Amino acid sequence: MKITGTKRWILLVMVSIFSGTMVVTPYLRFNYYDQIVILFTQCNSIVDAAGVNEYIGDLAMIFGIINMIMYIVGGLMVDKFGEKLMLVLGGVLMAAGSVLYGLVLDRTSLLVGFILMGFGTGTLFSGYLKLTRKLGNAQEQGRMYSTSEFVRGITGTVLGLMGVAVLNQAILPSGLTDPALIGEKWRTMLFVHAAIYAVVAVLCIVLIPNQVIGAEEDQEAAAEPFTLKGAVTVLKLPGTWLTTAVLFFGYSITACASGYLGAYTSNVIGVSASQAATFATIRNYFIAALSTLFIGYVAVKLKSESKTIGVYSLASGVLIALMLLFQNNFVVCIGCTFVFAVAYTGMRGLYFAVPSEVGIPVRLTGAANGIISMIGYLPDVFFAKLAGSWLDSYGLTGYSYIWYWAIGCAALGAVVCFASYGYAKKRKNL
Repeated sequence: MKITGTKRWILLVMVSIFSGTMVVTPYLRFNYYDQIVILFTQCNSIVDAAGVNEYIGDLAMIFGIINMIMYIVGGLMVDKFGEKLMLVLGGVLMAAGSVLYGLVLDRTSLLVGFILMGFGTGTLFSGYLKLTRKLGNAQEQGRMYSTSEFVRGITGTVLGLMGVAVLNQAILPSGLTDPALIGEKWRTMLFVHAAIYAVVAVLCIVLIPNQVIGAEEDQEAAAEPFTLKGAVTVLKLPGTWLTTAVLFFGYSITACASGYLGAYTSNVIGVSASQAATFATIRNYFIAALSTLFIGYVAVKLKSESKTIGVYSLASGVLIALMLLFQNNFVVCIGCTFVFAVAYTGMRGLYFAVPSEVGIPVRLTGAANGIISMIGYLPDVFFAKLAGSWLDSYGLTGYSYIWYWAIGCAALGAVVCFASYGYAKKRKNL
């Protein structure tokens, strides 16, 4: 059935909260890097301090590999089995992974937790992306995804600030952090995440129809059976590869910024670990909520999602350069990080509106998004380990390598975005 009226907005908000929690739990290092170092080295002695950065990168790499595989598998599965099953299954897996991550028992439990979250993220994300696209027509894609990112950002803001408040309870009057207490508070935080996954999974069972017909589809097209032959056709579409490149370079910037701005401001600029976590939460979630909503209107003004991302990508590169240039000026540097956040978080609101612009059919959305996500999110596989090795080997100089990487990705990202815009414009004129 087609979902219309108020119900489509209720479902959009619901799955956006689901997906918003999904992009917080496996990436808690983005906000609480310093706290995780204490958790892994002092609370349960998971790893020696000398190798903790690379170990955090190893967990991220394992999660990323599983996630990468599941993007393509999940994309094929959602085309065959529907969005409802994928959302519910993903929620169950994420809940289980969150519990294990919260317990921090040993290396084995952490490994299993990140593997479960890898399977869960790829599964849940495929259902979320396809359902979101189905809720709006071609002209509404930018608004649908930017509104969804706004809700995801608000979700992350609430969870992030909650986490700061909970983990701050482990700070002693002396200003030092109690390792045992931070382990207890960490467990509380992760159990809340697990509860959210469980509750929303139940709501998905109740509220989402077994077969959803997209706003851009008719009954006959929606009923067309899934075939691997049909899915393979997405490999021949230029739009698939253009969108993949747009996502890869855009997400590479995000991997640098979301993953290391917090630790950078703490270790290089000189703010406290608690302030760094608060700033990171504001950048990665609150600013993200506002900027991803705003970018939808910018895209309408510029009449192109890919062109808009290209402009934001260029702005990201310039702002990183300014941040490095004024590294010794506390006020200017911190200011640059917040303006930079508007650019790198804003882009998230449009990535998956690009497939509609470049002509990928709705019925092949799952397969196309699987390929796009598998390659586009590759930084999840390698970048945390690479950056961790830079930091372990070169100390504070490692941050400079991270930002040089981001500037290069910003420049290349702008090139592929404007190429995508040219392709979409040419395609419309045929």
